[in-house]
Amino acid sequence: MDDVLSHSERVNRATLHRLMARSDAAGLVHLSASLALLGAAAIAAARLAAAGDPWWLAAATLGGLALTSFFPALHESGHGTAFRTPLLNRATAWLGGVLMLQSPSFFREFHWEHHRQTQSRERDPEIALGRGILGDWPRNPLLYLVLASGQPVLLGKLMFTAACALLPAGLWRRLFPWVRDAHTRAVAWESRLVLALLAAVVVAGSAYVPGFWAVLLAWPIGHVFLGLYLLPEHTGLPHDGSQLHRTRTLTTPAVVRWWMWNMPYHGEHHAYPAVPFHALPQLHELLAPELEHTGRGYLAFHAEALLRSIVRRSG
Repeated sequence: MDDVLSHSERVNRATLHRLMARSDAAGLVHLSASLALLGAAAIAAARLAAAGDPWWLAAATLGGLALTSFFPALHESGHGTAFRTPLLNRATAWLGGVLMLQSPSFFREFHWEHHRQTQSRERDPEIALGRGILGDWPRNPLLYLVLASGQPVLLGKLMFTAACALLPAGLWRRLFPWVRDAHTRAVAWESRLVLALLAAVVVAGSAYVPGFWAVLLAWPIGHVFLGLYLLPEHTGLPHDGSQLHRTRTLTTPAVVRWWMWNMPYHGEHHAYPAVPFHALPQLHELLAPELEHTGRGYLAFHAEALLRSIVRRSG
């Protein structure tokens, strides 16, 4: 993915060149941890559910937590910054794409437009597809709870993939006008392959793996985590100005930053998207005085969002 760079007096050309150095090792450590937890949680959830043991829910929740980490894996590999080796980026984009229920080419087109049009009500696909609902503070507690649940993200991705796979390109291109002409064919065929893979896994798992239904529940559970994670990135922020003006950075425990590939440093990423995830802590130190919107953490953000939704509803 081509990246648009912002500019800061604190990040000169030499510093940026150093920060942009990519690494295979850092990405492989993160990816290995995610795969290990996902595999162990899936096996445990299926066996416990088949045995009627109520601890299947704890295993499925761990599976959901593991799934959440494949979103930043897809994100970084989509940018081409997860690894130094291009093949590893492509393979991880496919793995993350399938687990995140969408084709890697669709994600790249979607995310590229999000970077170019961040917080634009009409053109940022993250909020334009839910015009009047997304981007601003939730206008009532029910809407807040729906958005924080992450289930609209889950259903939206499934519908996007199904639309690109099954509808004529001339029709779904009207829904997704930011998919560039040169990538239309790839988006369609990749979406068909992702849909076929997901269907095959669900059918085979349900037929041959006792307790497989508990494994499938990791997806809605994981999207609860994902909804709580994604909502703070831009919600309630201005719709114009610099990337730092339109993007929020979250202060979180180191374990959360590590599991999510340093993406809580979201303002820094939007300002310099070509900087790989493992260099974002260094970039954060440089940009800290210029960060316009920093949150004290996810709990603090969601408490504020819920309170604002109650106040708006009461008003």
